[in-house]
Amino acid sequence: MNKIFVQETNIPSTSLAVSSLPHIDFADAFKCQLPANEPQNIDSVTCAIFLTMPQWIAQLLELRNAIVRPFGLKTSIGAAPSSNQDELQPGTAVGVFEVLDRRLNEEIVLGEDDKHLDYRVSIQLEREKEKCWVVVSTVVKFNNWLGRAYFVPVKPVHKIIVPAMMRYGLERSTGNALGKTA
Repeated sequence: MNKIFVQETNIPSTSLAVSSLPHIDFADAFKCQLPANEPQNIDSVTCAIFLTMPQWIAQLLELRNAIVRPFGLKTSIGAAPSSNQDELQPGTAVGVFEVLDRRLNEEIVLGEDDKHLDYRVSIQLEREKEKCWVVVSTVVKFNNWLGRAYFVPVKPVHKIIVPAMMRYGLERSTGNALGKTA
């Protein structure tokens, strides 16, 4: 298993997520280098990150769903997950996340609009010579006071969960799903 090191970074200026919302109230991004000896595929990388997660993150999401359900916010309960790594086109899903946009084998944007906030998550491959980086960027627009209040406890946890999901999914998929080419 290859060890994946994740670091905070700037959102790439070319990211589709940046222009997908009328304004942004929160933004962050994390990146890691993928093994150079394997061809990288944006669909496989996206599925590796979002279809597998540590048990503690799954439990946090269950707790989140239980807390927000009485407020009428969307939960992942009952969502029909997709796992087809070859066809991540707008309108399909990666786990519980809807694919909203895509740019060739470079970027996939997931997201949702809810009554309290709208969010976009971009998974983008950046290639430089023999290196390939994956950058996961998140942008959020608050729609009302509930969105702002909701995000107060979410923000610090988000900054832990995103790098953990990247490490967990990519370390387990390297040499397996990530070897697919476009």
